[in-house]
Amino acid sequence: MQIDYFQFLNSLPETPESECSYYPDRTSKVKGFILRENIPSEGLDVLFRFGFRRSGNFFYRTNCSDCSHCLSYRVPLGSFEKTSSHKRLEKINSDLILQTSLPQIDESKESLYLKYQKSRHQGSHSGSDFEILETMKYQMYVGSESSLELLLFKENTLLGWILLDLGKETVSAVYSVFDPDEDKRSLGNFLILSSILWAKEKGFTELQLGLFLPGHPKMDYKKNWKPSEILNKETGLWEKTESFLPRYFLENGGDGKQRSSN
Repeated sequence: MQIDYFQFLNSLPETPESECSYYPDRTSKVKGFILRENIPSEGLDVLFRFGFRRSGNFFYRTNCSDCSHCLSYRVPLGSFEKTSSHKRLEKINSDLILQTSLPQIDESKESLYLKYQKSRHQGSHSGSDFEILETMKYQMYVGSESSLELLLFKENTLLGWILLDLGKETVSAVYSVFDPDEDKRSLGNFLILSSILWAKEKGFTELQLGLFLPGHPKMDYKKNWKPSEILNKETGLWEKTESFLPRYFLENGGDGKQRSSN
């Protein structure tokens, strides 16, 4: 499916500026669209390769005026090989069972999601449990007809899961949830590793890890997944991270607030 990168981006509406969820002292805006119909897998490939994310039935890409620090980040699966740290991670979690499932909500997921949000994002949830779960339902399960879940169980207890959007060649990680009491297992990393290995085995070519914010306390961890590529938003081309980042920092500064062009 051939779609012109710049023509497509220029055709999309832009949201008004709002408070950035990553940097409270900055504003944020996105380009995007709502899609209530199923999209062909080839179409999902195009969107993911253009740097789009999905939340519910909303596909979006950051388009901030004075900050460029949300970088689209992916792992080319053909060249991915397990490292010694990955093998240690597998050994630590060798007692867990990995299952796949079509997206569905149940009580165990609701319970774990509440526990995860209240532990990992303290102070960011002022609403009731019902409101938090409504966010989960919309973000992860509305518009998930082309998605799959990878779930981690210890015996019959759910310890974590990740929702993956599936294109024809690409996989996009939407959101992961895991038991914060099992911190020694590094379940967040194990879910990513499991997703990479599953996608590679199934013949996908790349796994999109979403937004990478260099230096951000919650989003900097993605730099540890290599080999990797970052989307150059000015050209629409994916570049190797090790060649992209030095030039990016030189042009935009370490915090991404200085932009050479929009």
